[in-house]
Amino acid sequence: MARAARDLILRDRLQFDVNGSGNTALVYGRVDLSDFVNIVKKEGMAIKEIRYNLRAPSKPNGVLHATLTETAGTTPINASIKVFATTTAYENAADVGLASPDVINLLEMTTDLIPNAGGTQPVAVENQWTHYGTPDLHPEGYNVVSDLLIGVAASLVGEHVGSTLEIDIMVIGEPVKLTEADMTEMLTQQQDL
Repeated sequence: MARAARDLILRDRLQFDVNGSGNTALVYGRVDLSDFVNIVKKEGMAIKEIRYNLRAPSKPNGVLHATLTETAGTTPINASIKVFATTTAYENAADVGLASPDVINLLEMTTDLIPNAGGTQPVAVENQWTHYGTPDLHPEGYNVVSDLLIGVAASLVGEHVGSTLEIDIMVIGEPVKLTEADMTEMLTQQQDL
C-alpha cells in the first residue's frame, strides 16, 4: 500500500512459546496506540494495513520452517498457526473469522501431512498461507480508539516443538478525528454478532 503523507508506520514484536506437543493456546500481544488515540477527544487511528513476519530465532537465519510439521505417524496431521489483529479479546481462536466483530485482519497457515502406510515418512505435504489483509476487509481503513491486540494460536506445529517463535508486526495507520457517526458505527460493529 502506498504511504500517504499523514500515515505512520509502527513496529512491534511478539514472542510465543510452542509446547512439547506443538501447541500454543490463544495468547495476545498488544500494540500500544495510546499516543494516537483518545476517546474523550474523539481522536482515533485509521488502521490501513498490518503485516506479519513469523520468525523462528533458533532456526538458521531466524526463518520459520514453511512446513509446520515433518512428524510422520500413522494418521494424517493438520498443523496450523492463526494470527489476527483485533480490538476485542476472544477466548478461543476457533471463534475468530472474517465475520467476527472487531477483527481487522487474519492470517492462517496450515500444513497437511499424509504419512505412508507404515507411518515412517510423509508421502504428501501441502502448505497453505491465507491472509485476509486490512485492505481486503476494510479498504478505507479501520478506525480504532484503543490499542490493537494481536492474537496467535498454534496446533500440532511439530517442526517447532518446544521453541519460542516470534511475530514481527508492522502497522500502517493514519491519525484521524472521529465524528459522532464514526463513534456510533464503531459501537454498532462491536455488537453485530
